[in-house]
Amino acid sequence: MSVRFEEDKIVIEPLFRLFFGRKIKIPYEKIERIELPPGGDVLFYMKNGRVKKVSDPAVVSCYAGFGEMLKKYKIPYKTLMEDSGDASIETVREKTARVKEAALAYGNRSLKEKLGSEYELDGRLVERIVGTTLEFRLLKDGVICKDCNLDISVDDEPLADEMYLAFLSEWDPVYEQGKYSFAEEADDKEVCEKYVEDVVIDIVDTYKK
Repeated sequence: MSVRFEEDKIVIEPLFRLFFGRKIKIPYEKIERIELPPGGDVLFYMKNGRVKKVSDPAVVSCYAGFGEMLKKYKIPYKTLMEDSGDASIETVREKTARVKEAALAYGNRSLKEKLGSEYELDGRLVERIVGTTLEFRLLKDGVICKDCNLDISVDDEPLADEMYLAFLSEWDPVYEQGKYSFAEEADDKEVCEKYVEDVVIDIVDTYKK
């Protein structure tokens, strides 16, 4: 699906509109609350009593505009999944800082063996209402190596990859506070190392082409 957070509304349109449905427009000011129940459909409860269903959970986790909308329009949000977490943002910051340190230490050992000591895997934690990610970039002699940072971050910065570490599970618009769930990469060292090793392999393969 194609998702756009416009000035006054969300616009959600199937990539193949002819076969998979119609465009959905949801004005921010008419949303009463949003829920993500088991099954993956995002439910927008409207102030007029209607419910709009969006069959793409990425709407609530992969777009910075979603969190900005919750805060600006004071919209409650809650994930109803059984494994939803309740970590505070302070807990998220502490844990993701440790993950970043471990991930970079592991990744740089592998990277320097494969490419040389002048190369370095740099990481930056990016905190948004919708969650926290770890952005990876390849540096050569301390400078961003543009040929190997082929992706683009939300902030239009070049990066090699982005690892999701925490997701918003609940938003309280009164206190402007969120509760968060951790991704498997943040909870399992082996899963995290496998992800980082794949990032390194992709960088090396790209560099050697």
